[in-house]
Amino acid sequence: MSKDHDRASHGSQDARRHKINDQTRDQWLDRDNDLQAAWRASGLSREEFIRQNQRLIDKAIGEAPDWDR
Repeated sequence: MSKDHDRASHGSQDARRHKINDQTRDQWLDRDNDLQAAWRASGLSREEFIRQNQRLIDKAIGEAPDWDR
């Protein structure tokens, strides 16, 4: 595999390894300004936003530096 592939897939691999659940995703809406802005702009309830945007949230969690987890 190329170095680019390894970097590109790291977030999803990390999310699977840590088995992210909706409670963790909910906490990240409070911790990440970009996710919070996307949720507020969506007009969805918090729960519906999480359901519809699991990949986006998991990617943000997977790409966060270890000290931010």
